[in-house]
Amino acid sequence: MLTKLMKYDIRSTWRDFAGIYMAILLGVIIVPLLINNFDIPIAGTLAMLIITSIIIGTIVVTVINLFHIFLKNVFSKQGYLTMTLPVSSGQLVFSKLLVSTMWIVLTGIVSVIGLFIFAFVMNPAANIKLTEIISEIHAVLNGQGYLSAALIILMTTASVVKEIAKLFLACSIGHLKQLSRFRVPVGIAAYFACSWLETLLIQGIGKAVSYLPQSSELVRQINAVADTGQLQDFVGIFNGVLFTGILFALFTAFVYSAGTVWILNHKLDLD
Repeated sequence: MLTKLMKYDIRSTWRDFAGIYMAILLGVIIVPLLINNFDIPIAGTLAMLIITSIIIGTIVVTVINLFHIFLKNVFSKQGYLTMTLPVSSGQLVFSKLLVSTMWIVLTGIVSVIGLFIFAFVMNPAANIKLTEIISEIHAVLNGQGYLSAALIILMTTASVVKEIAKLFLACSIGHLKQLSRFRVPVGIAAYFACSWLETLLIQGIGKAVSYLPQSSELVRQINAVADTGQLQDFVGIFNGVLFTGILFALFTAFVYSAGTVWILNHKLDLD
């Protein structure tokens, strides 16, 4: 049944995201061609403004679609049909979490590809220099860059899952019956409150770790790496930080999702 839920969520949103992707790819091809043909003096500044606009527009439209996936399908009139399906609230939240993450990851990939296309059309020579820089970094890292790149991708994906789960929880809190008159401000406040609690939790963990006997040795090793300037040793520490961040993001995503499921099971208030 989880697969059917995901198929339904994908079918209900793919047109919106397909439009986003087409707009990005057409924009990064057509706009730089126009700029180059008209020989505009401030072409570089204009190109940066366009890239910024593309990024901001993509973020805004993506967030709106995430609301469509969860808010309208659960808390609007459509929610009456959704909640009568023979599935658990956990499966419902998990399905929308996976589909939302998939769309954000795809949007990120298309955006990165679009930026490379934009840079290539604006100045093909810049891409050659970028390739040379990447090759030099790879040679310095001596193959350790692959693990770092994989961990960065996993960290980014886990952070996306966490933020989506937080957004779902904030929407659910905003739809509590007791807070129905202030849904929008309560939802926004709930989102930022969760972010603040995350910060406090990270600070608390950091303080607790500082009291461990091994913490002083770890600090000494980090300082030694900083003094010697050995990039490969620094990458090892960096990978450890990334791995810890992945675990933290997955843990908080689980907590947020569990809170959403509890609200759906005990405090659901449909429009």
